[in-house]
Amino acid sequence: MYRLTKIVLLLIACVIAGNSQLRGQVLKQDAKLVSGVLKNGFKYYIYPDNSDKAQTSIQLFVNAGSLQENDNQLGLAHFVEHMAFNGSENYPKNQVITYLESLGVKFGADLNAHTSYDETVYKISIDTKDQTNLSKALDIVYDWAYNLSFDSLELEKERGIIIEEWRTKQGASARMSDQTLPLIFYNSRYAERKPIGTLDILRNFQRPTIVDFYKTWYRPDLMGIAVVTNQDVKLTEKIIKQLFSRAKKVKKAAKRERYALAEHKDTLFNIYTDKEAKSVDFTYITKLPAINPLKTVSDLEYRILRNMSNALIKKRFDRITQKSDDYKSSSMSFSDLLLNNGLSIGGAVLFENNIEAGIAEFLLEKERIVKYGFTSEEITSYAKQAVAQLSRSNENDNSLNASLLLGQLKDNFFNGDILMDKNNRKDQSIRILESVDSVRIVKHIANYFSAGNTVILLAAPERLKDKLPNNSTLKRLFEESRNKTIAPWKDVVIVPTQLLSKEPVAGSVVRKTKIDQINVEKWDLSNGAHVYVKISNSRKNHLQLTGFRKGGYAAIDSSKYVNAAFTKNILGNSGAGKFDRNALTKFLTGNSASATFMMSSHREGLSASAKSKDVKMMFELMYLKWTSPKVDQNVFNSIKKRAIDAAQTKQFDVSKDYTDQLSKAIGSDDFDENKISAEKIENELNIEGIIPVFNERFGSARDFDFIIISDIATDSIQSYVEKYIASLPADSYQIDQQIPSYTNTADRDILVYAGEAQKATVNLFFQTIDSKYDYPEILMNEIAESILKVKLRKNLREEQSGVYGVGVNVSATSEPTNLMRTRVNFTCEPQRKDFLIEQVFVELNKIVKEPTYFSEELENAKVQMQQAYKKQYDKDTFWSAELRNHVYFNFSNWDYFTQYEKILNAITAEQMSRYIHDKILKAKQIKAVMMPAQINN
Repeated sequence: MYRLTKIVLLLIACVIAGNSQLRGQVLKQDAKLVSGVLKNGFKYYIYPDNSDKAQTSIQLFVNAGSLQENDNQLGLAHFVEHMAFNGSENYPKNQVITYLESLGVKFGADLNAHTSYDETVYKISIDTKDQTNLSKALDIVYDWAYNLSFDSLELEKERGIIIEEWRTKQGASARMSDQTLPLIFYNSRYAERKPIGTLDILRNFQRPTIVDFYKTWYRPDLMGIAVVTNQDVKLTEKIIKQLFSRAKKVKKAAKRERYALAEHKDTLFNIYTDKEAKSVDFTYITKLPAINPLKTVSDLEYRILRNMSNALIKKRFDRITQKSDDYKSSSMSFSDLLLNNGLSIGGAVLFENNIEAGIAEFLLEKERIVKYGFTSEEITSYAKQAVAQLSRSNENDNSLNASLLLGQLKDNFFNGDILMDKNNRKDQSIRILESVDSVRIVKHIANYFSAGNTVILLAAPERLKDKLPNNSTLKRLFEESRNKTIAPWKDVVIVPTQLLSKEPVAGSVVRKTKIDQINVEKWDLSNGAHVYVKISNSRKNHLQLTGFRKGGYAAIDSSKYVNAAFTKNILGNSGAGKFDRNALTKFLTGNSASATFMMSSHREGLSASAKSKDVKMMFELMYLKWTSPKVDQNVFNSIKKRAIDAAQTKQFDVSKDYTDQLSKAIGSDDFDENKISAEKIENELNIEGIIPVFNERFGSARDFDFIIISDIATDSIQSYVEKYIASLPADSYQIDQQIPSYTNTADRDILVYAGEAQKATVNLFFQTIDSKYDYPEILMNEIAESILKVKLRKNLREEQSGVYGVGVNVSATSEPTNLMRTRVNFTCEPQRKDFLIEQVFVELNKIVKEPTYFSEELENAKVQMQQAYKKQYDKDTFWSAELRNHVYFNFSNWDYFTQYEKILNAITAEQMSRYIHDKILKAKQIKAVMMPAQINN
């Protein structure tokens, strides 16, 4: 016996030693990454994109942010970032933006930057069918790094823009942030270095001060570039070396200090209120050291355990929300906060009449997780699902997520993380996931709850000030939760063995029609439904299904409207057939099948998808949810309680009068669940009415149209369609809709005084029913939006320095009735709102009177649209969405798929001038402005 025990112990020791050696193993760098360091200290990373995309994404990293500012430079790290788009040695003024827009780059989407406490990052995504565009983009990045001009006139213009950026952030959230950040950043440099800076310095600093920051911190040894490209890697490396080697290494350079948050033993409390706060939020934050760089297997294990813990915690709290309504929502997670600090954060959004008890219940569940972790069933279920997702994500070897990859290269530059080959990372991750048990999770979670360095926050509307617990009460609640006897988590779930207890009786495809122009087949089914099938290889072994029909709330008797408005949410969270929500989730663990039903004001439908191995399960799931909807009592009670609370709270929103008047003026859809009063929800939302409403709209599949995009053989698809779609009921259904009328919309000015923030909120609407929703008009709407965005940006932002950004949206529809609506919105200094509104009309009138005025913007818009179209054309999501639109809106032909470039290029500046004149400038106009309350006093 002793000998056997000794042998077992020896074997265990060997396993432990083996695991220890494995954990210490250094991870391998992805062999496809080309990287290096120039003699001046500049780092570069180049990764080949071997997919079919003629695209390059570039990021310039600067290892400096607001923490590097001197006391007279607060906000200037961020200001430098802005100045990169305002002129350099080789690209004066706004030539960078103008040039890149001519190549199809969209400012904001494809061309952007950000500044934080520890870093500054510049970003370009550009079409690179040839090397020329890449070379030009790299030349631009070089100028950003070393040749910014800081033109005095441009500096003054940008000063106003950044002040407007500061203004846009003002309001309740900013005031509450001012209460929170001093505690989170307690006694550290972070508390004094908000990236936006201070108004005093932004308004008054002189040019030499910002140039000094740039010269001090924008230097080769603190910079790097990451390039993900379809172009030749060796040639790209050669260009980078030639360009960035020009910069000289700085002698006697300023030291780049590494800052971290200060430690404090005591827990810091802050209970604060604000007149404009919309909810009661309880939060705890524990500040932690940053995690180790990703270099070894042990580091990878730690990150996977952290991700796994976060996911398990979310699932646990989601389940608690389904079973209980002690608080509106809750969360707990572990993450990075800053370059040298992480954090453990948790909290709950509370009901106003249950604040203290809600905190106590949240803390109880927090302690249950800290003490016991998770059950083996929870862990196994998550691991199975995560492994399946990892396996699916790597099936298409030619796929590459440039954004994700650039994020990993950024982590390499700033943190020293290894960039792992995706297949190696997948294999290592699966091995780790499959080895995790409850003991390891509990030990891991314990890392995030060391004593000290904790902040407790409670924020609420000012009207609840007297109902809030004080510091002593919060301390007591924490202490009681730690000392209370807590039982392990139990959640008994009975999971049926199969989705369908009875197989459907198959219908049939009665007619097939080939749409040759787009290589699509239309199948007419025996129950009156129609299916459009497109074979696509864009995603391997995958099927995407969407279904839709006109109807929605507007086809239901108004007495049932409240139930209809909540049907989607309640049924979507309740499971189906013999399955409650949790049982259905467990049954589908590791399975890719999904099916979601929707109902909106004038349409009903569904969306479903699966990998080929799970397609049968997807169709079964869709059929089950369609024919056997289920309402869970707890889910219903919880959703109703939260809806009543939200409706009651809305009356205290300072902007309510403004939004109500604006909504009424534009004649927005009456079928809007956000407008339902608390009283109506209380009286009219009843559990017995949910399924009848669903069945009224989904009791028949007649006239439903379905779009299927897949690479699965047509014969296999047909057998599923006949069994699970053609078998659905074919009864008659209500088709008459209540159609909103926009004929009474009139010109109107709205002026409301509300809120404390010193800013004006401006919304301009141009609305007409004299529109046609088809091609080429849809493309003309997109062009009009693009032209207006650029012209208003140049005027209101770049020339007038009056706004940080201008929102422009041009939308149209023919269902349920013709409507075209153009919206222009911005925030600005209250005293300048009339002038800036006038400038919007100045631009509109110039566009209408002078087609040559926007010829450059028109051509740029066409290039951008063509590039976007080509990027999307082969994707299943593109075909699913556009086929749905063509069928639902009954477009006159299929030319969008076959003649896109011809249609687009045929649109002239003269046409656009007339179009903008007729559909925007001469449309009904609603001008709505919300000004600060104190201006009216």
